[in-house]
Amino acid sequence: MMTMATAFFSPNRCAFGLLLNVLALVLASLVFAAASLAPPASAASFDCRKASSADEHAICSNDDLSGLDDAMAAGFREARRQAPAVVKPLSRSLLAERRACGADIDCLKLTMTKAVGAYKSIILGEPVDGDRKDKVYYGTRAGMQVSVVSRSGIDTPRAVIQIEHRREDAVAFCRDYVLKVTDQCIQDELAVDLQNKFTGDCKTGRFTTITGQTYVFFGRNTATDAGIGNDFVVIDPDTNEPLDGSMASGYPVAIDQFKELCPTRVR
Repeated sequence: MMTMATAFFSPNRCAFGLLLNVLALVLASLVFAAASLAPPASAASFDCRKASSADEHAICSNDDLSGLDDAMAAGFREARRQAPAVVKPLSRSLLAERRACGADIDCLKLTMTKAVGAYKSIILGEPVDGDRKDKVYYGTRAGMQVSVVSRSGIDTPRAVIQIEHRREDAVAFCRDYVLKVTDQCIQDELAVDLQNKFTGDCKTGRFTTITGQTYVFFGRNTATDAGIGNDFVVIDPDTNEPLDGSMASGYPVAIDQFKELCPTRVR
């Protein structure tokens, strides 16, 4: 009669145990393979399995960014429902800013938080571009803007506006004028030679622009034969000739900068 010990250590029993071990290894391999094929972290605004750009890969691999993307997507859907005409161009602009960040986590957090705030403003009926007053144009092309850092002596003989040409300003130029935001475009725009301030003497009307040009504000245009159609007379002191009011003459940008320095003179 076969004892229990004999039965346990019989060849058939050992073979069965070996089979169980093999099956366990196969099962473990299948589980590992399935895990390796599982989709990456999800993002609400796009499919992480199809992520192609640096910003998309960064979002899919970062929990904080993924959460911001969820909030941004939810805000976009509701804002689009309420104001589709406003949201369509805004979303393109915000996406371009996000793309320009590449894989920079801090930059992505900043731009995505801005996007969430913008959609929230639309939903609540608040102004979306409330900080626009802190931008000043330095040229006539779309997006040629700088950021205002500080203002002092406005409407006095020592009016000064300190400025910075920031990355967000370069992105605006590449987006609105070049119509394509790339690292090279941003670098080229940031390399433009600009002053870090523009100044004016609101008593004499003499002022220097962001690009370093000096003009003199002569007041409202009252002459009918002056040959210029603009409301105010701005003189180029090098030629003693008035700017003719055209975009090419630089008048629109010059008068706008003078308005920032000496608003009470331009009424």
